Amino acid sequence: MLADDKILAGKQIRVLTWADATGRAAVENIIKPFEEATGARVIADLTGTTSEMVAKIKASAARPQYDVVILSGVGAIELASAGLLARPDTAKIPNLERVLPEYRSGANGFGVGYYLWSDGLVYNTKTFASPPDSYAVLWDEKTGKIFVPPANDLGAAELIIAAARLAGGSEHNPDPGFELLRKLKDRILTFSTNAGQLAELFQSNALHAGAVYSPLQMADFIREPQYNASGTFDLKEGFFVDLQFMVLPKGAPGDIEVAHALLNQALDPVTQGKMAEAVWYGPINQDAQLSETAKQSPYIASPRLIKEKAATIDWDHLASVRADWIKRYTEILTS
Repeated sequence: MLADDKILAGKQIRVLTWADATGRAAVENIIKPFEEATGARVIADLTGTTSEMVAKIKASAARPQYDVVILSGVGAIELASAGLLARPDTAKIPNLERVLPEYRSGANGFGVGYYLWSDGLVYNTKTFASPPDSYAVLWDEKTGKIFVPPANDLGAAELIIAAARLAGGSEHNPDPGFELLRKLKDRILTFSTNAGQLAELFQSNALHAGAVYSPLQMADFIREPQYNASGTFDLKEGFFVDLQFMVLPKGAPGDIEVAHALLNQALDPVTQGKMAEAVWYGPINQDAQLSETAKQSPYIASPRLIKEKAATIDWDHLASVRADWIKRYTEILTS
């Protein structure tokens, strides 16, 4: 935590992030404690999606309004490519030293790692007495009906990669995966990522498993036993992570020292543990202090599990093949 020396008292910054549970958790677990410790004022502007955040930063480029933006990796890359970001001074973010190296930065050095959005497998607790340990259960006739993401969803690309790994290929050699996906066609009940719809299908036992999908999206339903839904990341083929970023818009009007101090606070071991428990984010500080409850949760990827089984995506490669993958996925599973 920051020292309670009030050296930033009276200074102010404005932060832009999501309006969902993750954004509200950031206000409670990062921003409010930071204000109390430093005396600085942080104005939180919560909005709907990363694309909306990108649009706001672009629209205000001539007269920047925000000092820190928390958003997905795709959004950070887009803003960096547009020349709208300032490069952070990592010397002013000492907690970065304890962040796993592969998650410290991105977006060509303009993004500072924040947390991991994690995608794995969701399953029906009445079908499985214990969590499945492989995506292979999607192909097991004993599993019953499954769901898969729509073709244009990131989870579909992750499913292609998972299938490729099961079949001896990889994201750079996906053909074995596409052949394996053909065997799923008659097992698919729905192409969906709608948490409410999926929860109802789990509750009625019409649905038994699905991937690649984040338990975080179904958190409200997973917490209620009557929906028979649970999830896991502890899979032989690994689980997929999307690093979220904190970025500094170029020409930001607020105090740069406060902005860097807030970035450091977000990476504090205690803060990382609290955020992970609040919204099931994957912490990137390897010293993240998880409560005993969080340590036992299958929905919170521990630093150990992240280090051993998390798989990042080669975004440049995915961008180059995405259109082809969407077409092939659609043809194989729906035609």
